[in-house]
Amino acid sequence: MTFAHRVRVVDSHTAGEPTRVVVGGFPELAGGTLAEQEADLLANHADLVRLLVGEPRGHAPWHAVLPLAPLHAGADLSVLIVSALGSLTMCGHALIGTVTTLLETERIPAREPVTGVVVETLSGLVRAEARVDGGKVRSVTFRGVPSWVAVTGLEVEVGGQAFEVDIGFGGIWFALVRVEQTGVPIAVESVPGLVALSHRIRLEVNRTLRERSGWPPGTPERVDQLLYVGPPTSAGAHGQNLATSTGLGFDRSPCGTGCCARMAWHFERGEMAVGDTFVHESVLNTIFTGTIKAETEVDGHRAIIPTITGSAYLTGFNELVLDTDDPLGPGLFLPAAGG
Repeated sequence: MTFAHRVRVVDSHTAGEPTRVVVGGFPELAGGTLAEQEADLLANHADLVRLLVGEPRGHAPWHAVLPLAPLHAGADLSVLIVSALGSLTMCGHALIGTVTTLLETERIPAREPVTGVVVETLSGLVRAEARVDGGKVRSVTFRGVPSWVAVTGLEVEVGGQAFEVDIGFGGIWFALVRVEQTGVPIAVESVPGLVALSHRIRLEVNRTLRERSGWPPGTPERVDQLLYVGPPTSAGAHGQNLATSTGLGFDRSPCGTGCCARMAWHFERGEMAVGDTFVHESVLNTIFTGTIKAETEVDGHRAIIPTITGSAYLTGFNELVLDTDDPLGPGLFLPAAGG
């Protein structure tokens, strides 16, 4: 057998959403900063990104993480996060999965009862604390980047129906939509319709962002993900989230960055304050717990410093290979939501 690539990975899921951590076989990236290493990854190793998260070795929800030697003086490690959307500046579930994986496989020394880990992401430094008991990581709490709402009350029309959309940041940008506007709840059986509708809503949002001017400072040029926010369905939860995108389909977890954006949204609406906690529920009824730790400011907007707590579970130790005769090559991405 002749293989062009052999990459060793450890797989996990965080509240249902999968993460794949690279632990061997990946070439060293060039660059003295994380941004420079990201540029090298995308320019010279795009085939390996497809190998890690594309079909047939992966599927739409997969996120892969490349742990790197720390490039920031204050970090314990640096990471690049990739998915069908390309390189991500930050991903909450992947961060929880990565910290859990590296501690439970002893690639980072674990200290009980709490191990602190500082991770450099493309969004900046993220401080995480893992609660460890008997060598098992019970949960990971990370301190999110400043999260805030750039645009409120944006109206778009899809299929003759008006939708009110807000645009918020929690490490990545989201279009936030109250799910009640769709007439269906966040539930497994509703997912195909909600994902397809979210694609159409985002197309209109991005068209409006392009065509209008005079947006508030810091408004993004486009948003790649939509977050449906809805009421809880499980005892103890405060609300339910469904994050969607064309490339990824839908998030099985409550979505860590989406949780940060949602709490910023509630803060903007006067529904949460510093010190408040919000229990976020996923479409699978799994849970992340978020807390607003402090208030700050971004581009003249009120913003929050959030924390998110969740749990991850290892699911496999794998070696991904590329047969030189494989007609699909390193892999491919199929859109998860039309178009």
